[in-house]
Amino acid sequence: MKAKKEGIVLVTFFAVFFLSSIALAVDCPIPDTGQTKCYNNTQEIFCPLPGQPFYGQDAQYPCNPQSYTKLDANGNDLPNSATEWIMVQDNVTGLIWENKTDDGSIHDKDNIYNWNDAQSVFIATLNSQNFGGYSDWRLPTVKELSFLVNGSGLDPLINTTYFPNTVSSYCWSSTTYASNPYYAWYVYFLYGDVNYSYKSYGSYVRAVRGGQCGSFDNFIDNGDGTVTNTDTGLMWELKTDDGGNRDKDNRYTWEEALSYCENLTLARYSDWRLPNLNELQSIVDYSNYDPSINTTFFPNAVSSWYYWSSTTYAYFPEGACVVYFYDGYVYSSNKSYYYYVRAVRSGQCGSLCPTEQLYGEYSEQTDFLRHFRDNVLNTTPEGRELIKFYYEWSPVIVKSMEENEEFKQDVKQMIDGVVTLIGEEE
Repeated sequence: MKAKKEGIVLVTFFAVFFLSSIALAVDCPIPDTGQTKCYNNTQEIFCPLPGQPFYGQDAQYPCNPQSYTKLDANGNDLPNSATEWIMVQDNVTGLIWENKTDDGSIHDKDNIYNWNDAQSVFIATLNSQNFGGYSDWRLPTVKELSFLVNGSGLDPLINTTYFPNTVSSYCWSSTTYASNPYYAWYVYFLYGDVNYSYKSYGSYVRAVRGGQCGSFDNFIDNGDGTVTNTDTGLMWELKTDDGGNRDKDNRYTWEEALSYCENLTLARYSDWRLPNLNELQSIVDYSNYDPSINTTFFPNAVSSWYYWSSTTYAYFPEGACVVYFYDGYVYSSNKSYYYYVRAVRSGQCGSLCPTEQLYGEYSEQTDFLRHFRDNVLNTTPEGRELIKFYYEWSPVIVKSMEENEEFKQDVKQMIDGVVTLIGEEE
């Protein structure tokens, strides 16, 4: 009953924002990488403060925390404590995933298929059996599959509470390698790499169903040196070819890349940051190569080398995850090497949280509402919908706060009231 009352409070709270702001909602939120620790060039460290070395890395910009729900054979929600479940719903993307077993059935974790059989045999069988009450199962796109990777550094790199029978090996995606149709992309759940292999080789498979946001290809050129992806809400820096600070050929170490983005001011915005791995991979165009990006909107993209992400390669903290925009290959590299950088802002990340904007990232109010999000809202389907709703509209709210001081004070007054009401129910 308490959670229901608190949910009503937040629904009312956010409804006011709807009446105060008009903008497009984010259609395809990108799940967080799951990385919660900070690192320097060699080891884990206490997360730095603004202005300190290594500030601005993945763990410091939480975006759409990974969240899952166990489902029974009829698609009904099960509690987190359930010991048997058939499917798993990703509460961020809405996708429904097959849960692997260890029982010798068609769902057994040890079954491997070549790429053609993965679809013509495995997927076809699930659909003919109406698995889980559905007949629209498919292989996941390479981005959908890669977004399951959890950056915690544990083996396998996936949330094993919901995906317990995951083999630390290669798993097929449905995405063909653009430069050679005899290959297809896979995700390596031991290290989180994204690579390609002959379609005739055997690999593991996990089925998925639901809407596809794998392309993330709806861009708007803002005419000010930035481009916005309307699917994700992310705004990207456009590189130049003029020898200046934003020149496409400038390269940085990982620490320098973090600093460059944190100190960038572009198009009146100063909240730029280095993208995490999932965000960076979201702008890869796997249907093209050399470069594997939409050159209409990213005209000065370099395809000959790697771009840094803010995500540390948790197995080996001296490395960070990089994306190769020749074809979309995801790997890790030593943080002391010099690679390219493309800054990002907005989306659903920490700096676009109204509470953090008003009170600070480490304030009592922010910590209180984070606790409420993670320990109350995230335990119910209705609560998870509210979380998703919040992250979709936070960029709109923050933008309105930046442009209208009176609205900013109204928001502060409302948040203070929400914190008080929730505290009274505790």
